[in-house]
Amino acid sequence: MKGLKFLGNSKVELTDLPDPVPGEGEVLVKVKASAICGSEMGAYRSPNAMNGNAGHEAMGEIADPNGSKRFRIGDRVGVFTIQGCGKCFWCLQGKPDFCKQAGALSNAHSEYIVSKEVWLHPLSDDIDDGLGVLLAGDGLGVPCGASMRAGVVPGDVTCVFGVGPVGLGMTLVQTFIGARVIAVDINPHRLSLASEMGAWKTINPTETNDLRGILLDLTNGLGPNKCFECSGRQETLDVAINVTMPEGIVMVIGHGDQKINPQRLIFHKNLRLMGNWVCHFSDFDIMLKMLHNGLQANRLITNRFPIEQADIAYSRFSQGLEGKVILTQ
Repeated sequence: MKGLKFLGNSKVELTDLPDPVPGEGEVLVKVKASAICGSEMGAYRSPNAMNGNAGHEAMGEIADPNGSKRFRIGDRVGVFTIQGCGKCFWCLQGKPDFCKQAGALSNAHSEYIVSKEVWLHPLSDDIDDGLGVLLAGDGLGVPCGASMRAGVVPGDVTCVFGVGPVGLGMTLVQTFIGARVIAVDINPHRLSLASEMGAWKTINPTETNDLRGILLDLTNGLGPNKCFECSGRQETLDVAINVTMPEGIVMVIGHGDQKINPQRLIFHKNLRLMGNWVCHFSDFDIMLKMLHNGLQANRLITNRFPIEQADIAYSRFSQGLEGKVILTQ
């Protein structure tokens, strides 16, 4: 089959890869669209080549049901990013991300992928391919999962640190819920995108020596009541803990080498520190309801490229020039 190969040093090529073969309980999916995720950048920029690619967000059509009683050839499906054993306590609750055998989908920027049947979401015709990727993957799943777990409600003042694709999703989802969102990032283009997603205020830390002071001024000296750290950086986590309103929530989403002194959460603050990986498979219907109630999730997609132009797509994404990018086939 045709698929992307990460060559190392920010280079990719479309090449021939081994055809995947479904095993017991698995189906073969012909990929129609896949999304580039910020978590792929480490592998993309690495000097080391991969046998394939780090893609893990995809949707497509059933190519081989492999005995499935749920799906037929041609059925449109979203492939859930995190796949568990399908039989344990957590999987039976629709929470495969907690399964001891949980693993992320891989090699999704390819002509075909194999998925466990149980972790496929049927997609109705009113959900286009790009939106199907966002729903099944972490493009919409992470923002929705984190916002739901933090209990964002109308009237909240939230602060999103880092408005890459995930942070932009946070901004869009939380604005839709009714929160006032402050977006913080050093990339002017992404701050502009955050404004388009509905951010109440945007702040570039490189343009001030007192980020904490600005955040306090915007919130009548109280601080945001919920902060979302999406960049995985120590300095932004420190600011989030420092500025969050007493009895507020600090939600950690970004992946990075971060440390914390628990006393900082306790002393005069009574903060709650939470983490969020993705949404649960069982959250799909909640996200569908949000879409049907008016959440315009497609706005997160700032560009679409045929997979033959993946080199351009990755270059633009790596430079911070895009929100969510879809590769089509």
